[in-house]
Amino acid sequence: MKLPKNWSQITIGQFQELQLLTEPSFDNQIKTLSILSGKKVEDIEEMRIVDITAALSKLAFMAELPTAKNLGGFRVGNTLYKFAANQHDLQAHQFITVQDLFAEKDKWVHNLHLIMASLCVPYRIFPPKRMEVKTSEFEKIAAQFRDKMPISFAYAYTLFFSLCLPTLLETTQAYLKQEVEKLKKMAEEKNGQPLHG
Repeated sequence: MKLPKNWSQITIGQFQELQLLTEPSFDNQIKTLSILSGKKVEDIEEMRIVDITAALSKLAFMAELPTAKNLGGFRVGNTLYKFAANQHDLQAHQFITVQDLFAEKDKWVHNLHLIMASLCVPYRIFPPKRMEVKTSEFEKIAAQFRDKMPISFAYAYTLFFSLCLPTLLETTQAYLKQEVEKLKKMAEEKNGQPLHG
């Protein structure tokens, strides 16, 4: 049975499935092996307990949280997804989605692929070119991240971003207030009368 050797070999989707197995039961250990090996539960149930125990011992690394050292980017085909270092790199629909998803604190694991898709800036590798995330392609990108992105990468990045998000939101709100004041002032100058609101 082929099993992952570290968190970088476990996808977001597999991690999401594992998070649903909250009870430390033998049944859930079998389901864990099924999720991580791609084998059917029925096939694993036909194995000897000594072999199941040996397979589970290979997953000892899961006792510690995932980590990732390189947060540079994630490649799918001819597209490299770099992740925003600040909110100004995001499109408006991405930023709104990030706010909404982080507001659901109890669902962050369930939403992890969506969070990652909200934080990405795609670049075509050849020829090199920055692309925009179209709202019509958002679900497709999120599904690719769920099925292919290592949890070690996603976990480290979202942890970093979630620590920075409150400050980013305050900064953005202050910036938007300044922009509204500038627009009001321009409108007042153009119309010759003060605006209220």
